[in-house]
Amino acid sequence: MKTIKINLVLCIFTMLLTHTNVAQNVTTPRASQLSTISQRSGLSDVTITYHSPGVKGRKVFGGIVRYNKMWRAGANENTTIQFTHDAKVEGKKIAAGTYGLFMKPNQNSVDIIFSKYSKSWGTIYPGPNDIALEVTVKSEAIPFQEWLSYDFINKGNKNIMAALSWEKTRVPFTIEFDITAIVVDNMRAELKGIPGFGWRGHMQAANFCLQNNINLEEAMVWIDKSIASSKGFSNLQVKAGLLAKKGKITEAEKIMEEAIPTGNPYQLNQYGYVLLNMGKTKKAIEVFSYNVEKNKNHQFIWGFLDSLGEAYLKSGDKKKALKHYKEARTKAPQNQHSYLDKVIAGIK
Repeated sequence: MKTIKINLVLCIFTMLLTHTNVAQNVTTPRASQLSTISQRSGLSDVTITYHSPGVKGRKVFGGIVRYNKMWRAGANENTTIQFTHDAKVEGKKIAAGTYGLFMKPNQNSVDIIFSKYSKSWGTIYPGPNDIALEVTVKSEAIPFQEWLSYDFINKGNKNIMAALSWEKTRVPFTIEFDITAIVVDNMRAELKGIPGFGWRGHMQAANFCLQNNINLEEAMVWIDKSIASSKGFSNLQVKAGLLAKKGKITEAEKIMEEAIPTGNPYQLNQYGYVLLNMGKTKKAIEVFSYNVEKNKNHQFIWGFLDSLGEAYLKSGDKKKALKHYKEARTKAPQNQHSYLDKVIAGIK
């Protein structure tokens, strides 16, 4: 009986010890701290999550990170990279998603490997069937850097460049999204919601297409919906631009004739410069003159007169240019006198 009791106590103690071992871990600081960096390009985001080891007096590339051997490109668990939309890395396609990020350094280049699996421990390397994409880039020499880091060293809207930097080496790689296609797809979705109930959302979508010379047929549908909701200078100007893109210049000019009386002073002044930049100086003078006549008591009338003077100067009519610049000076605030005096002196 005594033996049975002893065995029972030992059994219970073993169970308690096992349970304690399973649940014994508490959170403590790690030698290689967790870091995350994100960058937007257009409407798309790239996020890199990694653990950052230090050099700590060691030789890194060609040392603890061996050449021609796969490496987790960080410490601890997988380094991961997430793309919110389909992308291209170094010109090669990769689908939206989260990938394990590995590298295989060589003397002057690095193979960058995107694994389909992103939740592994960092030393569980992907096999041939696990690789979603592999690209090769040139590495670069940099001043010494103690801690491994990822940064975005180019943040343009057409493409971005991510880079790993550690010790005296940087590994840059380009990431590109089809921004215009992604934006148009996003606009289609948004126009099914609140932005689709007014005139402004459809106009903004159509204008984006106009400015980027894409999706022009659907843009025309959108701008017609905007005009049907509330006709005004802005959406009529976009429609005129779309018609001009299709070579329908006469129709575009007719639309703008309809738009001009609806424009506010600043819209008209801006449209005058559009015409001026297109080389349509005579038409620009007509629009600037209309704006000046219509808005004689406007607080910015001096600016409108300045624009009219600029248009006459561009046409070669110095006499009328001088007349309007002088009138602009009489109405301009003190801080604009020096500028106008220089223009007037230059014409004389």
